[in-house]
Formats: sequence, C-alpha cells, structure tokens
Amino acid sequence: MVQLGGHDLTGKNQTLQQLKQAEREARKQMILAATLKLFGKNQISDVSIRDIAKEAGISPALIYRHFNDRDELFVESFMLQSRDIIEKFEQAIGQNEQITIEEIGKEFIEYLQHNSLFFKMMSYFMLDYTLMAEHLEQFNETIRELLHVFDQAFRENGLSENVRLHSHAFFAALNGIMITFHHYPGRSEEESAKHIKQLTLLISDLFRKGTEQ
Repeated sequence: MVQLGGHDLTGKNQTLQQLKQAEREARKQMILAATLKLFGKNQISDVSIRDIAKEAGISPALIYRHFNDRDELFVESFMLQSRDIIEKFEQAIGQNEQITIEEIGKEFIEYLQHNSLFFKMMSYFMLDYTLMAEHLEQFNETIRELLHVFDQAFRENGLSENVRLHSHAFFAALNGIMITFHHYPGRSEEESAKHIKQLTLLISDLFRKGTEQ
C-alpha cells in the first residue's frame, strides 16, 4: 500500500486509471458512431479519416491513437453493426422450434432490408474493398457467425453432408437477390421489395427441395 500524509494512493491511482480507460472507450465509441453516420449518408469508399474526424469534432491524429489504420476503423464499425444484427437474427430464428429454409431466407432478407447500413457495409467489403490480412480474419469471423445460423437450418431440415457448402450457396444467393434488385432502375421501393420477397421464396423453395433429395 502506498501512502502519503496518511492517505492511500493506490486506490486513487486505480480510480484515475479507470476514468482514463472509460474516457478512452467513450472517445472510441464516438469515433465509431461518426463513422457509421457517414457511411449511412455517403459512399463508403468516399469516406476518409479526415471526414470522420470532422464529423466527430476531433483531429485526425486523435483517431490514430485509437485505430492503427482505416482498415481497422472500418472493420470495427462493421463489427459494431454486425453484433447487433446477428443477435437479433438469432433471436428471431430461435423463437421457432424448427427452422425451415423458407423462414431463414425470409428473416435474413428482412434484416438486410431493414438494416440497409449493415447490408451496404457487408457488400462494400465483399465487392469493392481489399482488407489487409490482419483485419480480414475479423471480417470473416463475423460472416462465419451468420453462416452458423444457416448451418443450423440445413441440419434441422435433414442435411448431413456438405452443410457449410449449402450455407455458402444460400447466403450468396440471398445476397445476390438484394444486390441485384434492392435499387433496381425503374421500380419503386414497394415494387422492389415485393419482387425480392418473391425471389427469396423461390430460392428458398429450391434449396429446401435440394435438401430433401
């Protein structure tokens, strides 16, 4: 125990460290919130560290105290979104005693439609951006968590072989529907949503029949 003038300094030092850590975490969350806000309004590829710093009301140098590079900041932002989406997705699926292929397709598409920022970020990383190796595993781990729910649906519907391969194919097919028809030229938002629903049911039915054979 360290004392000065009869006072215990150890406890005060611990409290000070905790306050500094809390302040650091709060600043980090503020940076992530600013990043997500800009992603929601702009093309992700157009958002720079300087833009994020301006939105957060801090200097670009301060961002680099919390994140080593833009990749790390982008992946952290994506994971912040994905943790919430995956949890809600699993809760919705978990309410059913047995998951059908149609239900998982419907739930996944609805989550993408109602959480456009998550879909936008996921598509950006998959189609437009090359992650550095040290950040790629974090992104892949998030996708694997989603695919785990797909695996469960296929197993509960009797599939015992090549489960992850089927999950990959179904996941890709559903994302393909969204990428193709989410903002299809010449169609209203309502028309696009209806068409996406029809295609989701068709694809889900084809995958269900495939597991039964």
